[in-house]
Amino acid sequence: AMSADGKQMVYYVATVDVTRDDVTIMVNYKDNDPSKGWGMQRVEDQVAALVKNNKHVENFTPVVATNGDGFNTTTGEPAGLLVMNGKVWKGIDGDGFFGILKDGSAVIGTTQEYKTIYKDQIQDAVSGFGVTLVKDGKLNVGNYTADRASRTAVGITKTGKVVFMVLDGRQEPFSCGGSMEEIAQIMLDAGCVEAVNLDGGG
Repeated sequence: AMSADGKQMVYYVATVDVTRDDVTIMVNYKDNDPSKGWGMQRVEDQVAALVKNNKHVENFTPVVATNGDGFNTTTGEPAGLLVMNGKVWKGIDGDGFFGILKDGSAVIGTTQEYKTIYKDQIQDAVSGFGVTLVKDGKLNVGNYTADRASRTAVGITKTGKVVFMVLDGRQEPFSCGGSMEEIAQIMLDAGCVEAVNLDGGG
C-alpha cells in the first residue's frame, strides 16, 4: 500500500475465526512458562516451546505468532497484563487490553472494564501498548504521535473475528512504517470495530 504522501507501506494482516471450535488464540511467554521467571526469548522460540508443551493435543499447529505488549528490555518483564491459561502472571496497567474469554470469544477493553467486567472471565490476555486505535467502529487515536514506525495491532470485527496486523518499518524505501492514525485506518479498513496497538518491535 502507499501512504497519503506516497511512501511505501508493507503490512501483513491475518484474520482468525475464533468462533470455530478448532481455532483458538493463546498468549505465550518465554519457554511457555512464566513460573521460571522473567526473561527474553524470540517469538519463534516461544512458539517452539508452546508446541513442545502441547504435544498431547491432537493436530496442535500454531499458524500465526506475533509480539504482544511491551516489555522491560533488560529483564523481559511484561509492561502490563499477562494472563495465560486463566492464570494472572502480571496485573493490568493503564493501556487497556486484548483478551480471549473462557468462552473462546475475543475482547478489547479498557483497564476499568477489565477490573469491573472481564477479570474473572479471562482465559488469555495482554495489555495494549499506548493507544486504542478503533473504538465502536470509529477511529480513536486523537492527537497521538504522527511519527512512523514499525507497528503491530490487534482488532475484532463485528462478527467476532480477530485481526492481527504487522506493519514493517524503518527500512525506507522498502517500507516506511506507519503513524497511529495510519494503522488505525488499516484496522478499520480490515473490518475492525475495536482495535488496540501492540508493541511494534524494533
